[in-house]
Amino acid sequence: MLSSFHLCSSLTAFIVYGLVFQVHELQSAPLNVTGSPSPITVAMGEDVVLPCRLSPEQSAREMDVVWFREQFSPFVHRYKGGQDQYGEQMPQYQGRTKLLKDGLSMGSLNLKIFHVQLSDRGNYTCFVHRDSDYDEAVVELKVTASGSAPLIALEQYQGGGIRVACRSAGWYPQPQVLWQDSHGRHLPSLSESVTQDESGLFAAETSIILTRGTNQNLSCSVRHAPRSQEQGSAFYISDPFFQNAHPWMTALGVVLVAVVALLTVAVYLFKIKGKQEKKIAMQEAALRDRDAEIEEQAKELAWRRCAVPIEEVKVILDPDTAHCDLVLSEDCKSVIRQDTRQDIPDIPERFNPWRCVLGREGFTSGRYYWEVEAVDGGGWTVGVSREDVKRKGEIEFKPEEGIWAVGQWAGHFQALTSPNRTLLPEVQTPKRIRVSLDYEEGRVAFFSVDGGIPIFTFPLASFGGIRVHPWVWLGPGTWLKMWP
Repeated sequence: MLSSFHLCSSLTAFIVYGLVFQVHELQSAPLNVTGSPSPITVAMGEDVVLPCRLSPEQSAREMDVVWFREQFSPFVHRYKGGQDQYGEQMPQYQGRTKLLKDGLSMGSLNLKIFHVQLSDRGNYTCFVHRDSDYDEAVVELKVTASGSAPLIALEQYQGGGIRVACRSAGWYPQPQVLWQDSHGRHLPSLSESVTQDESGLFAAETSIILTRGTNQNLSCSVRHAPRSQEQGSAFYISDPFFQNAHPWMTALGVVLVAVVALLTVAVYLFKIKGKQEKKIAMQEAALRDRDAEIEEQAKELAWRRCAVPIEEVKVILDPDTAHCDLVLSEDCKSVIRQDTRQDIPDIPERFNPWRCVLGREGFTSGRYYWEVEAVDGGGWTVGVSREDVKRKGEIEFKPEEGIWAVGQWAGHFQALTSPNRTLLPEVQTPKRIRVSLDYEEGRVAFFSVDGGIPIFTFPLASFGGIRVHPWVWLGPGTWLKMWP
């Protein structure tokens, strides 16, 4: 009996140990975030769920989750510390997003967007952070809109027949409008036009000349490829309408068709107005129901650290690349522009005439970050550069030329994007800035050490296996120091 007791105790301990070991393995498993391999398509005005999950399956309740679009902030939706955060949410998504928390324990990070608008179409990034690890997945959302049934109008006598127009509006993407005879054969149109309103919806119009006895019986159809949808209207014009001696009959027909068209348009506009009013009412109700207390987002240091690559590097500046007006310290970790030409050879590696210098070490893989302290004189920029960047003559500081940088340029703190610079008026010019590089992902990001907030992230790039170096440019009287 005592032996049986020991056997049960050992078996129980083994099972408990196995469960604890399995939980530990799941918690320590590397993050792998997956989205949808194909675009998600939804009709305008409907709700949609954007899929995102962790693989292998593990609980995400204690992780930080951000759904964003082109830039990390402002975001579409954010979940942190077990709660939704709304402090820096994009205005157009306020009251319209919900992270489906029922699946968090199983690694599901699905985001629901209510009452989808045409402007919601595009790419969404699901960004997940846990401790020092992070990963992301991109989900594409396509939005469609179904317009009105085609309206047919008799316009005027023309070319020995009657000019007939077919119109339809409220579509996205652009529909195809076709004429067909009684046998289903396509007929060439006399004219075609497509317009797009301020909201992005398309309206299409096409016309045809109808002659007596040849094609009096025909139809107009609108085809919408994304939803495999087709709407059509058929009609027939009898012989009396072609009698030019009785123009009043044609006029009567035009009036009748116009009245029908106006009634149809009126009904369509009434429905649209009702949907808009209902939509506005629901949005206002959602905003009223939301808690008036929004957590103040004063410190973003945690997100700054989660987006920064893991390995910190010590940057040593390369004197062979430094312009002759730049004076490096003995340890090559600081540089000052003195505009006093030094007597050094103008070798091919040296920048001239731009006052630039590269870091001695370059990277072809991995994740890194370093910090730069700036004492501004006449401007400065910091960032990264490909090794094959142009060294002589005029250089354009932009990604197409192999430079990704931000700084105090032309009196403004800005990101050196292309084709136009991106001003950053909401960011106070930092005295100490952090540069992060994820070579495999092609990500270059910048953070303010002073404010503990993200500054700017460039669109993902492909370095093509070319070595990438730390890079700085100094304006007159500027001093820069590399940390650590």
